[in-house]
Amino acid sequence: MRFLLALIFLGVLLPVFADAQVQFGIGARTSLFGYNRDELDGTRVFWGGHVRVRAFKYFAGELSAQYREDTFGFRNGDIKLETFPVQLSGIVYPLAMIPVTPYFVGGIGWYRLKATITGDLDLPYVFGQGSVIITETAPHIGVGVEAFIGDHFSIGGDVRLVFLDFRTDLINYKYSAVLTNIAGTFYF
Repeated sequence: MRFLLALIFLGVLLPVFADAQVQFGIGARTSLFGYNRDELDGTRVFWGGHVRVRAFKYFAGELSAQYREDTFGFRNGDIKLETFPVQLSGIVYPLAMIPVTPYFVGGIGWYRLKATITGDLDLPYVFGQGSVIITETAPHIGVGVEAFIGDHFSIGGDVRLVFLDFRTDLINYKYSAVLTNIAGTFYF
């Protein structure tokens, strides 16, 4: 029954999709993460890529994945923090598809943090060498701009506020992070 309803729904929407101006794009991105520069290595940036589908002049969907590694000292040891965010976002272009257009972005992200500890951090239950992996989902919102250079290439950037809330037996950390992205996209 669900399959039949989905087929009917798709059949009703098919004429709308057939008339849509759809652009499929892939691209590379780099990002800076807003944090306390005294605690993490500020020379590191996120590197990654994204897939973007623009449709109906006003809307787009995006899937992005990035990676970053930080190393910082804590007491008599070191902590290597590897961060891997994957974000699924909806984008609204209020001025439609024009050569330079602002947009609003919002969505959900999956964030994987791996902390590898080396040395003595002088903390209870934490000594020697080991790793802990924490994963969390978190929403994000933001604003940005995309500028087309020709018919198939765009550059752009946005600022996204990410609402992280890590809760484990060892960590209870709530953080509103700022992720600043710069990207280039090739549209087919």
